[in-house]
Amino acid sequence: MACLPIRYADDFVILVSGSQEQAETEKNALAEHLRSALGLELSAEKTRVTPMADGFEFLGHHVRLKWDRRQGYYTSLEIPKAKVVEIRRRVKRLTGRSSCNLSLTRVLRRLNPILRGWAYSCRHCYGAHRVFSALDWYARDRIWRWLRKKYPKLGAKRLTARFSRRSKGSERKVYQENGTETFPTAKLRVERFRFAWMRPPDFTMNSGEPDA
Repeated sequence: MACLPIRYADDFVILVSGSQEQAETEKNALAEHLRSALGLELSAEKTRVTPMADGFEFLGHHVRLKWDRRQGYYTSLEIPKAKVVEIRRRVKRLTGRSSCNLSLTRVLRRLNPILRGWAYSCRHCYGAHRVFSALDWYARDRIWRWLRKKYPKLGAKRLTARFSRRSKGSERKVYQENGTETFPTAKLRVERFRFAWMRPPDFTMNSGEPDA
């Protein structure tokens, strides 16, 4: 049996090349070590043993092993569905009726950092471009609905002429006011992590004891 720990701050994953029973044994040994040496308890809700084919969530990403007939098994980093639902909920909250007293510029300045940060966090995931395109459409739709509520007496053509334009270097429409426009997440370059230049950290080179 081989074990490989992967940790970030107080979150960690242990990958076990072995059976389900061996993984459970490793988990119990780690739980006992943390309890006796550090007085810590593993969270029953967050700690589980799962096959790599089913995957697990780590640092807001879903990681699983997938099969391709040309290259065999490979690791797939994906955006969890719950994370997509949450970002849409945040967009909806910021473009609700209660914010109609604000200017479009102010709404965009609140919305753009959220869209930008979320997209940069997820841009290494498989299928990210498709998710980004759908998110851009949703954000545009929410802003359009917000504009119709804020300016009920203006017709669709006048609203479009006043607040809509083509994004720089793209055929996509964006909403803008005073030089501030919606951040187009689909314009981000989506790419997988590159490991060629990375040196494995020291703790991954030992035998995997709990006190490593």
